Amino acid sequence: MRFSPFARMAGIAILSLLAACGERDRSVAQRGDAPTNTLNICAIFAERPHWRSDVETASLRYGTPVPVMMGIMWRESRFQQHASPGTTSAYGYAQAIDATWDWYKDSSGNRNARRDNFADAADFVGWYMTQTGRQNGLDFTDSFAHYLAYHEGHRGFAQGTYWQKEFLLNAASQVQMMSGAYALQLNACPSRTA
Repeated sequence: MRFSPFARMAGIAILSLLAACGERDRSVAQRGDAPTNTLNICAIFAERPHWRSDVETASLRYGTPVPVMMGIMWRESRFQQHASPGTTSAYGYAQAIDATWDWYKDSSGNRNARRDNFADAADFVGWYMTQTGRQNGLDFTDSFAHYLAYHEGHRGFAQGTYWQKEFLLNAASQVQMMSGAYALQLNACPSRTA
């Protein structure tokens, strides 16, 4: 698939902005378990082919876009399997806290789900986006708003708690840019072979 000059320039601009925000990304990737290039969805899927099928399975199950789900996990953990901020119970690829993870396991029927398992984390993000769509009326393609709701919770999002948190608005902008970049890249990824 060929992209117009505008689309190519927009993609380059997005990646440049993300690279400027990516100092943390490089330091996290050096710790080991993240894919080598977390700024390119094709590179991620080439290095971790099962991740593509995992996130596509979740996408089919919930109707949620692969680029948005990957953008949220990129921002939350930089794809670090054992990521943990240490200040909350958030853990794993999706950085789900204990109470929300328990709600997911009960609601989804995936009782043996683990936060450090990529397939489970991808399923969680799709499930949570579905809950957000139902409770907050968000379109699945609105990665900015979905990230705010993901971070603040459904009630916090409805109350607008994010408006006073500049760091969070910046993070949501990063998710929006990364999701957009992933969407452009995904269209150019080599097709999977059976």
